Amino acid sequence: MKTLLKILLPLLLGLLFLFFPLLRDLHFESAFITSIIGCFYATIVLAKKNTQPFKKTVCLTGFIYVIAIPLFINALFSGCLTFDGFAFWILLPAPSIFFGASIGRLVRKMNFPAPVFFSIAILIFCSLVIWIIEFFTLPQVYFFNHVWGTWPGPIYDETLRISDSLLFFRWITVLWVILIWILPNWTKTTQHKIITFLALVCLLFSYLNLDEMGVITPHQTLKKELSTHYQTEHFNLYFDETNFTDKEVEFWALRHEFHFEQIVNILEIDWPANRKIESYIYSNAWQKKKLVGAKFTSYVPIWLSQDQLHIAKQHLEGVLKHELVHVISKQFGNTLFNGSWSIGMIEGVAEAIAKDASLETTLDQIIAADATFPSSQEMKKALSNSGFYSSASSISYTTAGSFVNYLLENYPVTSLKKAYPSNDFDNSYPVSFDELVNGWHNHLETVEIDSVDRQISEFIFSRRSLFQKQCPHAFTKEQELWDNYNFHLSKTDSLNALKTIEQLYELNSNNKLVKREWLREQLLQSNYATALYAFDSSDSLLTLQLLKADALFLIGDISSAQELLLELKPRLESTSARNFKYSYELRSDSINWNAFLSARYKNILPPTNKLDLLSTPTKMIVTSKAMELERSTNYLSEASALIIKDPISPHWFDIYEEMIEQLVVNESFPEADLLINSLQQLPLRERYHERLSELKEWRDFVYSEYQTTNNPL
Repeated sequence: MKTLLKILLPLLLGLLFLFFPLLRDLHFESAFITSIIGCFYATIVLAKKNTQPFKKTVCLTGFIYVIAIPLFINALFSGCLTFDGFAFWILLPAPSIFFGASIGRLVRKMNFPAPVFFSIAILIFCSLVIWIIEFFTLPQVYFFNHVWGTWPGPIYDETLRISDSLLFFRWITVLWVILIWILPNWTKTTQHKIITFLALVCLLFSYLNLDEMGVITPHQTLKKELSTHYQTEHFNLYFDETNFTDKEVEFWALRHEFHFEQIVNILEIDWPANRKIESYIYSNAWQKKKLVGAKFTSYVPIWLSQDQLHIAKQHLEGVLKHELVHVISKQFGNTLFNGSWSIGMIEGVAEAIAKDASLETTLDQIIAADATFPSSQEMKKALSNSGFYSSASSISYTTAGSFVNYLLENYPVTSLKKAYPSNDFDNSYPVSFDELVNGWHNHLETVEIDSVDRQISEFIFSRRSLFQKQCPHAFTKEQELWDNYNFHLSKTDSLNALKTIEQLYELNSNNKLVKREWLREQLLQSNYATALYAFDSSDSLLTLQLLKADALFLIGDISSAQELLLELKPRLESTSARNFKYSYELRSDSINWNAFLSARYKNILPPTNKLDLLSTPTKMIVTSKAMELERSTNYLSEASALIIKDPISPHWFDIYEEMIEQLVVNESFPEADLLINSLQQLPLRERYHERLSELKEWRDFVYSEYQTTNNPL
């Protein structure tokens, strides 16, 4: 009966897990919780009794693993069973159970008073105190622990995988188990002495290599890996020298200072003298994952005394301002971790100032386009930690951002700064929280929206959170190859990118997204005949048909290419998709088509004295490519002088924006001003007005810096 009960209790616990998102999956989260349960339970049992401790621990491990039975069955039938999930269940609970058992046995053997209490105290120290020390001293967001195994970083960041670092750390756990287990009797026999000595030597060697094996990442390691150091008035920036040119380093250093000035002005911050912010800029998301545990998530460890931010190169443009808000808002955060007790407030302030939820639609338009506005109670929930994380991040960020933006525009910033640390609105604003929400609703009623706003809003609010996904951490072979493909692209490793996309295409040639990328890689590698041979009657998508026309043109069969383009013209003119708006015009004659394809697939740009022969869309594409390739300052200036003579269209706003940014950096202020003035004359979308306003601020900021540098007092 007792044995049956020991089986039924963990089985019931496993069944209980099925009612909770993430825990119902045979993966990291359930293994993490089970490790804690198993470790503490084992130490209690072994602290009470020491008869046949090893056998008891093995049996206990078996009983604990009964929790996994319902999860395994659920994962098997739902198609969510993965190797990594299974491996987490092997590497997390079992070593933790033996670690807890060894602690309990040691305390019992040493005849400490209140052995259960003492054993639990040791585990609390190991699981909590050591983690707190690491949390408040290291810049990383991944952690390892003998009690709960590991925390791999933001669990919503990506599919969680078993790492070499976890294997190495669990080896250290096993060494501790051996040492603690044998410690009470280590002097009894020569064999015990040898094992103790070897365990100590291995532990010493292991702890000396924690950094190299990725168990910890101290600041010194980051500065070594990101070895290019660039200093400005308020920043120490660290770049990977192999992936950033001198021009890129200077540009991003200037952008840091620009956004810094914007934010401190908005938040009315008196920044302390000589207080430097450390900015770690990684080559790509994969390098960031390896070094600090966050892959696609940029982050700011506001809990550390040293101000810092961590961003991958591919995300800089989109998140730099947002992340800098987190750094600067530490000035009015709470005393424990320099933030707010509400994650919604933390992200809401950053979103309200950065306004980066969409390039097409404002925060207010996204919320106004939704069918119903969040009520006062729903906003309280959205600003709570549980409510914030229960929705997809895009929804939570946007909702909180729109609300905080309303507060910033209608009340003194001092009220927000007062409310921020404890999320206390009622004692910080002259009206109640309910009245604040009602005022926000009244404002949203006045916001003009169109079909684009509705489409973007619907897309954002249809996203599912990690808790709502059926298989939140499943990672198929196709997904792994796609991830590897994007990794090689980020490193501009064209050879390995081609090899990887070919593997993916061979595995799933019916996937049109995969086929599109495979075809593009073939064209980039001048494998035109290979690309043409791959087309079949099922490739009716406009994207694929245009690639076919491009392949025909590149191989020299211009008449067939033009014939196919004419067939596609009615479809191109009737589609509402913006990416096809100028597809025909880019290929309207041989001169434009050749210039477009040479820029896209060969990195060959026409000389500036030939640009006037091209249509406006082709000029725009060529100029965009010139900026990507970092062509000379003169090329961009001459191209912009020609472009400004053509009719200016909002459809090219993204490229105009990039041109203005670069022209300003190149100190080509007259050309930048002409573009800015021309854009101001257009009936722009509200979000474009916001972006244009920031471009004017950028122009004035850089001009001021230029004047200071060239005309010092």
